Amino acid sequence: MIENLTNQTSKDRQRAKRMGIAPSDSLRRHFVSLARQVRRWSNAKTGITGRPVTIGVTALQSRAGKSTVSYNLGAAICSIARTKTLLVEADFGRHYITRRLGQAMSAGLSELLADAAEAEDVIHDTPIAGLQVLGSGRKSDQEALELPFDFLPDLFTSALSEYGYVIFDLPIANHLTACDAITPALDGVILTVEANQIDHRLINRFQKNAKIFGVDVIGLVINKS
Repeated sequence: MIENLTNQTSKDRQRAKRMGIAPSDSLRRHFVSLARQVRRWSNAKTGITGRPVTIGVTALQSRAGKSTVSYNLGAAICSIARTKTLLVEADFGRHYITRRLGQAMSAGLSELLADAAEAEDVIHDTPIAGLQVLGSGRKSDQEALELPFDFLPDLFTSALSEYGYVIFDLPIANHLTACDAITPALDGVILTVEANQIDHRLINRFQKNAKIFGVDVIGLVINKS
């Protein structure tokens, strides 16, 4: 059984690499380390019962690699926690992940929040066993600002309660995106920063905002170093 599972995991990774959504073996070790950190944090977190652990991944600037971190964190959590995980593409209008999975512009989170679709119709499998994806849907980033994100906690305890973890690929963290509307519904956030664009003033501001929202900052990922 263990040998069969190992072979299947290897095949999953090879397929994901062909689709351009998997890291090299050396980078994968870093994502596994990040997933272990997330799991330790979630095990120590109190008050999470009857619903998944919800985590957002965001950045302060574009092209910092947050979508790549989101996808591979989800894959790594599946690997080490042996739990069903959902990746939610909440960076509206970008479709970085679903485009690579051949699902761009299909119904997704936008329609689910607007009660225009059922969860089973908008959640799809990925090349990684145990990891599923919910795309952002057909709303642009500006249209998404009007979505009823207050309904997210209800989704976590109803349509999404079967998952152990739900990872959100969030928009850039500023007031012009839906990031500030989604973050208060989450348990924790991870900030992705490009190595040559570290701005401690912006990082401190992000941490203060997270504290106001009552959300834990789980960690900082320095990308492209």
